[in-house]
Amino acid sequence: MVEKMLRELPPEVDLKDPEQLAWIDRTVDQVLSRCGSSEELGALESGLLGQQGPMPVFALLVLKLAKSRLAIRDIRDDVTLSVVLAMYKEHNRIRRNDEHPHGEDFLRRKVGQLEGLLGGRPNFHWRLIVVDDGCPEGSGRIAQEIVDGDGLGERAEVCFLDEGIRKGTPPVRALSSTDDSQKGGSIIYGMWEAAQREARGKHIVIYTDADLSTHLGQVGLLIEPILKEGRGVAIGSRREPDSVVVKKGTRNDRGKLFIYLWKRMVPVLGDVIDTQCGFKAFTSDTLDQILDDLLEYRFAFDIELLLKSALQGEGNIAKVPLAWIDSEEASTTTDLQPYLPMLRSIAAMYRAYLPEDPTREEFASFIEELDESGFARLVENIPSEIVDREPYEFAGFEGVSVDELRRRAD
Repeated sequence: MVEKMLRELPPEVDLKDPEQLAWIDRTVDQVLSRCGSSEELGALESGLLGQQGPMPVFALLVLKLAKSRLAIRDIRDDVTLSVVLAMYKEHNRIRRNDEHPHGEDFLRRKVGQLEGLLGGRPNFHWRLIVVDDGCPEGSGRIAQEIVDGDGLGERAEVCFLDEGIRKGTPPVRALSSTDDSQKGGSIIYGMWEAAQREARGKHIVIYTDADLSTHLGQVGLLIEPILKEGRGVAIGSRREPDSVVVKKGTRNDRGKLFIYLWKRMVPVLGDVIDTQCGFKAFTSDTLDQILDDLLEYRFAFDIELLLKSALQGEGNIAKVPLAWIDSEEASTTTDLQPYLPMLRSIAAMYRAYLPEDPTREEFASFIEELDESGFARLVENIPSEIVDREPYEFAGFEGVSVDELRRRAD
């Protein structure tokens, strides 16, 4: 019966359609009324992932959300969740779709997704923290108007990175203004603010993106390895066998090159591949250890946080396969992809956090000497040994030398 119901669901998900999103919630309830264990849900998921034809995204998202709810039901201890997101030029996407063509109404929907997962669970205490990253269009002001107008003050609050900088807040005191941040500064500031607050039980701080690509009903999957396995960090991953990914655009060989290069400089991250997914969870104790003396406040900030977390102990980071549906219509980062600046930042991280090593040193030096035109030539001539491999293979693959990369960049 459940398999038949899942097969009859629409093949696509419209992130901006509130009726369809409500239908998702109802379907999750129906699935859970018939499947009472994560093992049953996992078997259904494996069957759907293994079938021929187009990926049944709607059904697979439903199963992720159902597994997340089961994980939450099994947690009896007190847990405090602080969910942080950054905003920069989100003045259109924060609006309803009838107010703007790119409107996703993401603030209300994220609160609703968390309420749908955690509502009625008195052992869970949660709050959404929205941080304005210096938005020139007043995204923070619009968010505050929504919080006030909809009476969301008990569940959501708005912070401003520029206030944190002016106050000399420890993790962002190196910034002279919000111009020095590209998402990283606001996420770091929001997580630090959250971690300082009193909490009941285990305190977990999550950060996510402003768009709707990751349904927050999956939070149960993200926090499960922290609460049940004692991990300090859990990261959503779009690169696992049972991840569900719908991404617009074409194959990104430049992204493969990026992963190959950073893995040569900071191999301590092991089998972590998807460092840039905006769905990560940290215990407040871990944040106390990693938010001091940071180097990076731009797009490579994720890698620095993960690197410092990995150095806290082997096995500290758990990967969580998730459902991720691209929401790029009004994205503020889609066209930026600043791979070379990110790689330079990662080279600096290697020098700051890891012992000197001949291979790491060779790759770091290559990146530091590479200019934008050379990087562009390299992107046009990426070795087939990189293009033809999957990123998960790069952890142990060193088959492309710096000499070969340098020749292709010249």
